Amino acid sequence: MMRNIKVLITVYLLFFISGCMTFSGEKLAELKPIIPVTSPNIEESVGDFTFHIDGGAMVTDNKAGRIINNAILEKWKSNKYISDFTYVKKESFTGNAQYNLTLSGHQEGQSSVAMQIISGLTLLLLPSTVNTTYDLTYKLENVKTGKKYTTKVSEDMSTVLWLLYFPALPFSFVGADNTMEHLSENIYQNFVQQGAFSRTQ
Repeated sequence: MMRNIKVLITVYLLFFISGCMTFSGEKLAELKPIIPVTSPNIEESVGDFTFHIDGGAMVTDNKAGRIINNAILEKWKSNKYISDFTYVKKESFTGNAQYNLTLSGHQEGQSSVAMQIISGLTLLLLPSTVNTTYDLTYKLENVKTGKKYTTKVSEDMSTVLWLLYFPALPFSFVGADNTMEHLSENIYQNFVQQGAFSRTQ
């Protein structure tokens, strides 16, 4: 058992000195950014969110949710969809923002432990793949009017650890960035279609 753990640790250490590549899924449409009507400030929180790897629950559920929120909301801020965002503990909203946003759902990571071990033993000459699925539900509330909106999105991402990807290291996370781009645009534009972020609210 301890030997297997050491091998897995070796694999992930090699990740930083060898090669990896991420690939985004195709569940969501590639939407172009739109021109926002308003750029409100929001408070964001993580609700009932779970994070599993190979079927096992992780103690970092909240942290994983915060990472997703931060990635998505930074893209919103870059596109001027929002002026700024502030994290608050589980739905402990202060009422000082124009909108409250809560993430719930699930993140699942699946891979072959046997392939990870074999890949580690071969120093990544043989590739190892981790497939990640994001099933996210976002609830948005207009603080002033109390109106609520909900949207659900799902997207996949694959991470391949392989020594031959080392020359492509500068482009390793293009797929991960594209995945977050798919999620962020679809979530925002779904809310806009429901009437959120309008000038009349």
